[in-house]
Parts: sequence; C-alpha cells; structure tokens
Amino acid sequence: MNEFKDKVAVVTGAASGIGKAIAEKFCQEGMKVVLSDIEKDLLSQTEEELKEVGFDVIGVLTDVSKIDDIRNLAQITLDTFGVVHVLVNNAGVGFAGESTTTLWESLPSQWQWVFGVNIWGVIHGIHVFTPILLKQNFDCYIINTCSIAGLISPQPGAGIYSITKHAVLALSESLQSDLALVTNKIKVLALCPGFINTKITESERNRPKEFGDIKTTNPELEQTMKNFHQLIANGIAPNIVAEELFRALTGEKFYIPTDSHLLIRGFVKRRMEAIIKDFKK
Repeated sequence: MNEFKDKVAVVTGAASGIGKAIAEKFCQEGMKVVLSDIEKDLLSQTEEELKEVGFDVIGVLTDVSKIDDIRNLAQITLDTFGVVHVLVNNAGVGFAGESTTTLWESLPSQWQWVFGVNIWGVIHGIHVFTPILLKQNFDCYIINTCSIAGLISPQPGAGIYSITKHAVLALSESLQSDLALVTNKIKVLALCPGFINTKITESERNRPKEFGDIKTTNPELEQTMKNFHQLIANGIAPNIVAEELFRALTGEKFYIPTDSHLLIRGFVKRRMEAIIKDFKK
C-alpha cells in the first residue's frame, strides 16, 4: 500500500501511549481512524483532541478481552466507514505494575487478566477482522504489538507479560504463514517497541473489578521494578514508534524494533546465540 489518504485504520489501546501516537500519525497521513480503548474518559478526551484539529476519527469503548466488544468494534467501523484497511492490535497491560511478583506467587487472576488483554485481545481481533479483510480483497495490514519482550529471554519480574508477548509474536508469525496460503493482499507486521515513555507500568488502573485489587510485589523484585520504571521514564517518545511503524508499512520488514538501545540489542543477541549454541552441542 503506497497511498494512505482516506484509508481506514482501527487501533486498540488508542487512548494513550503507543496506540495514541499511532492513531495520530495515521491521522496526519490523511487516514480515518477508529480509536478503541477500555478507558472511557481518556478515550473521549483523545477523540475530541483529534476531532478539534480536523481529523476524521471515532472512539469506541472496547474491552479487547471480550469478543463481543471486538465484534461491536468491527460493526461500528463498517457502519461508519464501510471498510477496514489497517488493524492495529495494540492494547496491552501488565508490565512492572503493583502486582508484579514471581511466577509461582502470581495469582490466577493476574494471569487471566494479562492473558485476556495481551493474548486473547489479539486473537479476538484476528478472528473478527481477518474474514472482513479477506472478503474485501485489497491491500491491507494486520499489525500486532509484540514488544521487544517477545524477542528476548524474560527478565525477573516480567514473566507473565513476557510470556504473552512471546505468544503474540508466535501468533503473528503463524498468521503470516497461514495468510500466505490464501492471499498476498494482507501483510502482517510484528511491532516490537523497547523502552517507551508510556504509562504501561500503570496499566492496573484499568484492571476490571472481577480480577481484584492485587498488590503482591515480591520484596526481592523491588529494585528491579524501580529499574524498569526508570528505563520506561527515560525511554523514547511514542511518536518515534509511530514513525518507525509507518515507514515499515511500505517496506519489507516483518519484525519492527523501534529503537536501537544497546542493552536491548544485547539481550536479543544473547538469546539467539544461546539457542544456536545449544543446537551445536
């Protein structure tokens, strides 16, 4: 796809952070954008901000962990704009928050919440939107936010989040393979941001009540969490992620790392080298 003006994009987790930056970039390129998020007030605020400067957007309150919400999101998109050209499965939670602890100390409700958003949210998006894209039969994209956490060995305290992002990366690779059997019209991209200055560590503000108010941080992880928070605070701006993603839309990349942080590159290299080393034994 080389022309983006008047194309339609759906972005989940679009009220803040990376999702908002992607939505803004798409708008600046002349696209029409459906903003999806679970945070009602912030979603309304973002929608109004973009409308005030003349962008063609609508906000749809959505819990991506619920497939009926995704079906509603798709229907509103089609009712409003008639087509979908880009789906960005971006919504994500559960990194370095107040309930961070070791895997064996993590309550089932923590697993359920993070898996529900980070994995099932993407599964629901693919299940509902892919048939629509196939039926349309023109060039389009499915973009999944996998995080750099999907490429490196999980770090202490980031286990559940990392597990979900490894799963989303494998899901994206599998989707690409499956789609290649039936079409060359749908391109899959794995967006892999590193340390980005967002509120991802505060995502528990949106934890549904049924999962409880969990604060179970292991004291041994306190310094690790502080380090993560500092890395996030010093991370690159979300708009840089959006710019890197947009450049990739007209390129040949599948994996889209959005920063060249030497620490991150070292972690990726170390994991890959360890895998190859053990194959040689």
